[in-house]
Amino acid sequence: MSDRDSRFTSEVWKEFLRLSDIRPRMSTAFHPQTDGQTERLNQTIEAYLRSFVNHEQDDWAGLLPMAEFAYNNSVTTATGLSPFYANYGFHPTATNPAAAHPLNPASKVYAHWMHAVHEKTRESLEEAQDRMRRYSDPKRKDPPVYQVGDLVMLNGRNIQTRRPSRKLDHKNHGPFQIERIVSPLAVKLTLPRKWKIHDVFHVSLVEPYRTGNQRSPPNAAKVLREADDIEQSEEYDVEEVMSSTKKGRRILYLVKWLDYPNRKDWTEEPFDNFSAGGLEKLREFHRKNPTAPRDYRLTDI
Repeated sequence: MSDRDSRFTSEVWKEFLRLSDIRPRMSTAFHPQTDGQTERLNQTIEAYLRSFVNHEQDDWAGLLPMAEFAYNNSVTTATGLSPFYANYGFHPTATNPAAAHPLNPASKVYAHWMHAVHEKTRESLEEAQDRMRRYSDPKRKDPPVYQVGDLVMLNGRNIQTRRPSRKLDHKNHGPFQIERIVSPLAVKLTLPRKWKIHDVFHVSLVEPYRTGNQRSPPNAAKVLREADDIEQSEEYDVEEVMSSTKKGRRILYLVKWLDYPNRKDWTEEPFDNFSAGGLEKLREFHRKNPTAPRDYRLTDI
């Protein structure tokens, strides 16, 4: 499940995290390095399943326990130990039938032994991090220091357009203005409202806007033309919930869509069709109309 799911970005969840004194660290768009260790482990598990799954590929779920055991009982290059040994101080028995257990297996695990194992694991991980840093750092440059209001160009390699040839398409889109500095490595851009993509990007996907004449402003018409050429989602934004009616066991809400002011464009929608932003509009409607029919799942008004 992505941490960009509406269940994690909703105002209800954000308020819960704030009250629980939990600071969420969302990943930035198109930047798998945020959770690189998990991504790499997924590749290892997929390689195992690819070798043992049947032709119909419908038995992979049953293979996961054995895949988990095999991985946890194998030595990793980062630590030089298996995850089992790093956690428990011994390798589990994998024979069938199982060998006879000693009378007192707990005597095998000593506190000083476990401390030594964990210390060796920590040192090995630090060595692995230093090794990866030596290979990666020479290829990297310090990102520019951006300020709110700066104009930047957005890399288009992860953005789909309607143009037929990707090789001949624009490499960058914009310029767009930086709305907020999320972190030293992520910025939030002010994108056209019709773009249904996440607006926080890793700094590797943006670069400062440059022009031959620094006094000339960017061509706004050109930016809008390019914005219209981006493939848009079929989702629409809710401007206002006008009314609610009960039809059988269902509650339907009459929705006025953003940029669609004509009454003939309004539609009746069930509760399931509302995303995070639409749910807030539902709450606003019921706060103004407390006696209107309400879906039973809408409890936090």
